[in-house]
Amino acid sequence: MHNSTLYQVTLEARDHECDIQGVVNNAHYQHYFEHARHCFLKARGIDFAALAKEGINLMVQKIEIEYFAPIQAHDLFSIAVHVVALSKVRYAFHQEIRHQNSGQCLSRAKTVVVTTDRQYRPTRKTPLALFYR
Repeated sequence: MHNSTLYQVTLEARDHECDIQGVVNNAHYQHYFEHARHCFLKARGIDFAALAKEGINLMVQKIEIEYFAPIQAHDLFSIAVHVVALSKVRYAFHQEIRHQNSGQCLSRAKTVVVTTDRQYRPTRKTPLALFYR
């Protein structure tokens, strides 16, 4: 992640998220990334749930996750979020998980989101337009 990080949230891994190997199961990373994206939006006055009630949906089109090192129970980690406009309806959220103490990069994700209307058709009526340049 580069210096233009727009948001960061810190979380703690919970023991029930770990698998038999003693590390956080890879499926939980997607939840971590999603939570950080929603916190990022909320910090900018964009309420994900309120948008859905208005018929504006931020639908995930694609997720790519790379894993570099495991997270263990009770590890503190930070998730950085940076958004890039791909078009007027598609936005890429670039995210990175770093171990709080060591700073080691543990995982990286790119999530492409498309803004849709009530019928799930792409729409330019998006709160993400503030990231379009």
